[in-house]
Amino acid sequence: MKKFSFILLLLTALIAPVFAGVSIINLSVDYQEKPLGIDIANPHFSWQMKALDAKRGYAQKAYQIVVTEANNQVVWDSKKVNSDISHGIQYAGTPLKATTRYTWKVTVWDNANATVSSSSWFETGLMNPNVTAWSGARWIGGGEDDLVFYSHYLSVFKFEYGIQLDKATNSTKASFLFGGNDKRLMKKALNLMGVETGDNQSYIAFELDISGVNDSPEGLAKLHIYRVGYTLDDKAEIPFKSLEIPQKLINNANKYEKHKVFADCNFGLFELYIDGRENDNKLKEKTTGPAAGGGFGARGINLNPVGSGNNYISFPMLADIGFGVGNGQTVHFSEVTVKNYRFPSNALFTEKLNSASYSGIFKSPNLTVENGAYKIKGNALILANPSKNAAPMLRTTFSTQAKPIKNARLYVTARGIYEMYLNGQRVSNDYFNPGLTQYNKNHMYQTYDVTAAVKHGTKNAIGAWLSEGWWSGNITFSGESWNFFGDRQSLLSKLVITYSDGSEQIITSNPTDWKLFTDGPVRYGSFFQGEVYDAGKEALIKDWSLASYNDNGWKAAVEVPLEGTAYVGTFTDAMGRKSSLEYNDFKLIGQMGDNASVVKTLTARSVEEVRPKVFVYDMGQNMVGVPQIQIKNGKKGQEIILRYAEVKYPNLPDYKGNEGMVMMENIRAALTQDTYILKGGDETIQPR
Repeated sequence: MKKFSFILLLLTALIAPVFAGVSIINLSVDYQEKPLGIDIANPHFSWQMKALDAKRGYAQKAYQIVVTEANNQVVWDSKKVNSDISHGIQYAGTPLKATTRYTWKVTVWDNANATVSSSSWFETGLMNPNVTAWSGARWIGGGEDDLVFYSHYLSVFKFEYGIQLDKATNSTKASFLFGGNDKRLMKKALNLMGVETGDNQSYIAFELDISGVNDSPEGLAKLHIYRVGYTLDDKAEIPFKSLEIPQKLINNANKYEKHKVFADCNFGLFELYIDGRENDNKLKEKTTGPAAGGGFGARGINLNPVGSGNNYISFPMLADIGFGVGNGQTVHFSEVTVKNYRFPSNALFTEKLNSASYSGIFKSPNLTVENGAYKIKGNALILANPSKNAAPMLRTTFSTQAKPIKNARLYVTARGIYEMYLNGQRVSNDYFNPGLTQYNKNHMYQTYDVTAAVKHGTKNAIGAWLSEGWWSGNITFSGESWNFFGDRQSLLSKLVITYSDGSEQIITSNPTDWKLFTDGPVRYGSFFQGEVYDAGKEALIKDWSLASYNDNGWKAAVEVPLEGTAYVGTFTDAMGRKSSLEYNDFKLIGQMGDNASVVKTLTARSVEEVRPKVFVYDMGQNMVGVPQIQIKNGKKGQEIILRYAEVKYPNLPDYKGNEGMVMMENIRAALTQDTYILKGGDETIQPR
């Protein structure tokens, strides 16, 4: 028996497989674990060896990769390859099919000639860079009237207006106002200038003054600039600057005619024009330097008390706009329009004036509407917030068939950034999709497995929440780069439902089936400027991504073309620099690399009430993230302002009065300010 047992044991050892003392881990395709929706025709495979014991010296001697389709048909067998390379090994089999799941197995021989295997999978995307692969899907969003406009966070802009002083009353002066009621100027804790103004006590005024116009060479009209409430030295009755208007523009013969003023603001630097945007219509300062308020020569007239240009905390924002008229004066303002600074400079604000029933933003007993113009008579200072719309939301519903669903895939991207929702749940935990690329060349889309979220045999709802991201936001600290690619966001999506019998149902983004809403709680969201969130608006969108939601208050979505909404072509900016964005080689490509997602939650290391009701939370490190703040028993309508910085003001004489506060200067012109308006009760502040 002993001899028999010995022989049996020996035979067992001889026929047993040889196992390595390692395992194969971290299998990846194009450096992603189980990627869904890759568009690479020849993807790359990688893996790592991990020792299972305390021994050292393990090494790969050879490998073999076998890739199969769902029916176990081999599409590539590398055979045994004598190599120690375990990353970036390119696929070399038959061409991969679109929207197909592949399994791949790697076998490794170690330096003891033992073998170990491991397997994983990847799934291809649409494998076609053209929009034709999207089954008729369209880029959808809002139209001209739906542009997101939050004036108190807008530091780069253009505006224009017509002004006609009343001849019958011998009127000579009137002002257009902007930069009004900036909340940073209404609390000392929010500005460096030590000011704290009340309602309508801070603004910039452009006053047209024709009182000195006559036929002599010295009889010039003037544009007086008043800066009020921005510093302790500003005076409402003393011009901050006065610009002479050449007689070829305004003279004794035409002074009571309608004139048009154009203003371009690039982080507080202004260029002003009268009756046209040609160089001959541009107003120029005679002097520069401190006496002229820090004029900046060819780059414009500086109105920012902090500093000149994009290296400083930005003032003024567009903020509230309006009119100023003195006693005994009558004036007609018309064609008041606010525009984006960057081409195509579409209008963010303009009012259609109906003299029969004006119900616009400006409210004053001194204001009426006549012949398509605001008529203001008598002593009046009128300011109003022209902001409108919120981050666009899109939704549609669809019914599925009453049969088992095999799988469902959502292919989606946006011009801007997006969050997708399906039947009440957010589709993923990714942030800032589709990520930043050179969008006119390569624009990524994402693929999601939504099989578990789709309900069969009933009605479903799918929706998207959009924001500006890198498409419509400020992509650099240059004001010329605001709205770098385009001025509005849009969605492109395709949901493919495959049933067990092999049939398919496809739901695409299109203006026929989808609806749009622009009055949600995210009033504005920007990487540079921050988020404005009105929690009181949440009730309007409760359950908005469920099929049961009543969307009668929503409007039809529209197709958003590049033409007229985006920076397309070759242009020369105000600095004489040429730039070009062409879409001739545009490609839609599957996600490459990992998406941004939450990797860690930090708790503040300390909190200090540096001033009454001003709290500084120190996270102990620089980070990229968003706060999560629990509010208990909040007061409805109360505003909470959050600001972010990398360092606090030190306790040094140069920073007297600001000790312990967050130092904003090294963030340059970015506002980096979140505003949250409480709905009341217990709630959570967590900007997107």
